[in-house]
Amino acid sequence: MTFKMKEGEGAMETSILEDQIVEQLKGMCDWLQKKTCYDDYLIRLLDLIGATMVGVKPAELLNIPVNEGGTKNLALEELRVYFLRDKNIKLREIKTQNGRVQVLFYHSTSLDNALCNKVNLKFLRGLGYPQQYSVEGYVNYLVTRLNKKDFPHEIGLFLGYPLKDVLGYIGHPSLKLVKINGWKIYGNDKLSNKRYESFLQARIKVREFIYPVANYH
Repeated sequence: MTFKMKEGEGAMETSILEDQIVEQLKGMCDWLQKKTCYDDYLIRLLDLIGATMVGVKPAELLNIPVNEGGTKNLALEELRVYFLRDKNIKLREIKTQNGRVQVLFYHSTSLDNALCNKVNLKFLRGLGYPQQYSVEGYVNYLVTRLNKKDFPHEIGLFLGYPLKDVLGYIGHPSLKLVKINGWKIYGNDKLSNKRYESFLQARIKVREFIYPVANYH
């Protein structure tokens, strides 16, 4: 089985063999099993970002409660420790408001594949992103924009959505809303459906590994 995402208009491609994903998930489960205790929120968080951790979904943006169950939420700190095992998986805290911290989780290689094609780069540079491309440079610029008043809707590209859906969302007249399936889909839905299915199947695979471990504990 292969998780594969392709975009004809820009050649976004991420292909990761299942045995590589399984190997990574086994490592995650070993880490969980060695922990004497952890809260349910950590498992929930691993579920939410699972497709990104295995490199199928480029990034995930979440608002995480600072406190959980009346005590400080330690899930982020736990993940920081785990992410030291894999240089591809990173997180950036954006801002804290209303008792929640906004965090961008991303897989460097997958995000690079999502962004570094001519069509996507032209679009992002038109919004002020650096002419000199690098994954970290573009993440830094996105973080800057996330801290401003107006929400940067181009984040859809970072999250793995097709460019056509990002353009449709911001009002491109030739792209009409056809459905909502994970996100708002505009125009021909074939690519968007395949992309969403890839994300979903990756997340399901992660669940198959982490929840039995959590239940065992």
